[in-house]
Amino acid sequence: MTKKLSLLILTSIIVSSCSVTKNWKSDHPSDNFLKASFDEFTGTEKLKFPKQANALVYLSSTVSTSQGKVLLSLKNTTLSTTNKVNHQKISLSQSQVLKISGEKAHGSFALSYPTLTEKKIQVNYHQNIELLGLCYTLLNLSDFNDIPDDQTFEMNGEKVKIKDLYAITTKIGNEFKPFLTSKNLAIIKTFFDKDFYLHNSNFLLQLDNFPNASVSEDNPFLSHYASKAEAEKLVNAFNAFALEINFQDFLKRYSPYYKKMIQEVEQNIPQESFIVEMEHLYRKNVQNYRLYPSLTIPFGQGFAAGNTNTIGNIFASFNKPKEVNQVSNLQLGYDNSTSLRDICVHEFGHSFVNPAIDKVDESVLKDKESLYEPIREKMSEQGYSQWKICLYEHFNRANEVIIARLIGDNKKAEKILQENVKNKSFIYLPQIVEKLEYWYNNEFLDKTYDQKVSDIIAELK
Repeated sequence: MTKKLSLLILTSIIVSSCSVTKNWKSDHPSDNFLKASFDEFTGTEKLKFPKQANALVYLSSTVSTSQGKVLLSLKNTTLSTTNKVNHQKISLSQSQVLKISGEKAHGSFALSYPTLTEKKIQVNYHQNIELLGLCYTLLNLSDFNDIPDDQTFEMNGEKVKIKDLYAITTKIGNEFKPFLTSKNLAIIKTFFDKDFYLHNSNFLLQLDNFPNASVSEDNPFLSHYASKAEAEKLVNAFNAFALEINFQDFLKRYSPYYKKMIQEVEQNIPQESFIVEMEHLYRKNVQNYRLYPSLTIPFGQGFAAGNTNTIGNIFASFNKPKEVNQVSNLQLGYDNSTSLRDICVHEFGHSFVNPAIDKVDESVLKDKESLYEPIREKMSEQGYSQWKICLYEHFNRANEVIIARLIGDNKKAEKILQENVKNKSFIYLPQIVEKLEYWYNNEFLDKTYDQKVSDIIAELK
């Protein structure tokens, strides 16, 4: 019998081209997923993808036949069937047609074809974070000023004066010395005494800029505070302190510094192609990716920031600033491609990985907790003092390896793997990478990343 399909599927349309089928059964569990089985399939079906700016279709496919054959092709090029599940990126810079051709085939196929936007990492400072960092600097200014001149630190094979790492911190902080006794700053200090100051970041990012900020009930991070009145106390102090020190004038005077800071970051962030790979790997779509470099947060500090629609990171300089006074020749220490890669791929990755591990049944985690003992000391030295946190880091690093391979940087992938196993004691990394790659090439259409994570932890040895 002849079966004609004409199914509108958001960004794609399947149409028939005189296909002859017997016992054709198809299923569309979601708008970008198609499964079909058949006793006989001869002919061609077409899956059409309209042109869409800055977007691509990430096709994942599997074909199984007991007789005959089924081929997938694009522009007369047959797509790879090297693995059980094969993955191809299809650019939508022009409309595309995927052909599904059968020749007396008995079997089935499954296709997943989400449309992913080619996203850009947005880089900019945030005024509220700058005031937050300035307040921390002022409250600790004597500590920064009193760092001994002969205290050094080895960095990238070079002996560096620790005092020099905080050159921009002390430069800015000392300009505001007259305000160290401010009553508004004293109120802010009471909040910093209760909790690490950067833990206020997500809340402050939801507000209007100081000194015009106010607290609304729908702020998703309001629960960080004991009550709305408590949050308002902090915000009012920030508003008043911003006026007291003429914070807007500071931002204006330091605009060349902010411009240079952003330039150093933008010239050293990794190519955004890794975002497409992350969103496909985890099957999650995030609207915004943001970096918030900061002049006022002291050297080496940072904090992951974001909400349901945004993944971001707040961070200070990575390198010793080489010039902080001569405006025409500023070198502020943000031009570290390795550190920026770590922030983008590693820190962004935690936003996907950690929730998957959080879903793993506690009994599974408990059953494998003894595996933490051989590496407890080495993990604790790196700040990973719990088995669950250790798993966050193992899986995040495993995904860094896989993503590096997916973007074609096998050398980087191997370097990440070896450095983490040999130098940082992530001894379970090889088996996690192996099992995740098996899943990606064989089980991707049958099992979610979250499900596979639970399986891998249960099988760790």
